[in-house]
Amino acid sequence: MPSDMTPESAVAQLAASLFAHEIDASLLASLQQPETALILEKIEPRVAPLLGKEWASQDFEDAAVEYCRLFILDPVAPARAAAYDEKNSLEVAGRIQFMLDSGFLELPKRFKTLAPDHVALLLLVYSTLMGDDSIQFKGDNLAWLPDFSARLENESQHPLYLLAAKILRVV
Repeated sequence: MPSDMTPESAVAQLAASLFAHEIDASLLASLQQPETALILEKIEPRVAPLLGKEWASQDFEDAAVEYCRLFILDPVAPARAAAYDEKNSLEVAGRIQFMLDSGFLELPKRFKTLAPDHVALLLLVYSTLMGDDSIQFKGDNLAWLPDFSARLENESQHPLYLLAAKILRVV
């Protein structure tokens, strides 16, 4: 964690990574770092077996199928503000698009295809803010996270996405 990053920012970035794309070897390696894995296992004990082993291709496939079921193909837990906060979702998307267009944030490659109101993109932006800016951004753009977290926790059948739902509670 960079020295200028708060613990809350680090948590938001971790959650953003889990929601931005399917779990791959790089993300898994980050999650399996001993200190990180220990913390994650305390949040969601059911991730321990997944974080303590080398994944086979079937493990990655199982996680990918769950990612698609939850977030992509007729999603049961859509990862976009529009699914939870229809009234304000266009404003959220507009604010984020303005930030991106103005060069406020250079997106990592994996985030560039996400809709402006996608939870991963919002969490990534949130993780870059400090103090009052962070508080204001959260109030303006992330008020729907408790609803999303609850739906994700109810719908997910994979420990890593149950973990993600619980992580959202502290963002």
